[in-house]
Amino acid sequence: MVRTIAIFFGFVSIAFCANSLSSQERKEGFELLYDGKTLTHWHSIKLQPDAGSWSGRKGILTWAKGGSWLATDDTYYDFILRLEYRTGPQSKSGIILRAKLAGVESPGLTLGLSGRETPALARGLSDAAVPSKNMAKPDGEWNQVEVTVIKREVAAVWNGERILAVNLDERPLAEHAPFGHIGLQAYSTGAPVEFRNIRIKVLRAGPHFSQDR
Repeated sequence: MVRTIAIFFGFVSIAFCANSLSSQERKEGFELLYDGKTLTHWHSIKLQPDAGSWSGRKGILTWAKGGSWLATDDTYYDFILRLEYRTGPQSKSGIILRAKLAGVESPGLTLGLSGRETPALARGLSDAAVPSKNMAKPDGEWNQVEVTVIKREVAAVWNGERILAVNLDERPLAEHAPFGHIGLQAYSTGAPVEFRNIRIKVLRAGPHFSQDR
């Protein structure tokens, strides 16, 4: 009974700490990229004239339907990115790594986000690397993702399990830039993906990186 109560309050604590850092993350040097309310540190790039806008509401970051992507103001060489996302019917999105600010659909390395029932390639890295295991949760459940980008190595942990480790020099990805923005991708079809608890540990900042936090 005591164990059950402890677990229950543990989940309650997590739920009420959305968009915040744990004490351990603070010690490790993580910082929030999304404060749960505003798009501070981000800007939207529309790929279609009628693309909907990105917005934050009740601690959740998402978009109105339409082709666009949301880019960080800062650029990064090396970093550890953590976030949570959840999908809906026919959802499709992506985490863009080291992106260039160009009005193209895939301006950088893209780690696909989609529902559990989609093909594995839709959750791979820029159609060149497929995850070793499908760790995506069903629609409506929150997924936890950690992406580590250091020099020419990209690794991803999905819901506690490492499913992707890529050397960019060994794949048809070598032409990608060594630094760039972090982005979130929006599509005009399917239910918009929702994000929360976006945080980053900057290992090596890129040009024009702002020290004002």
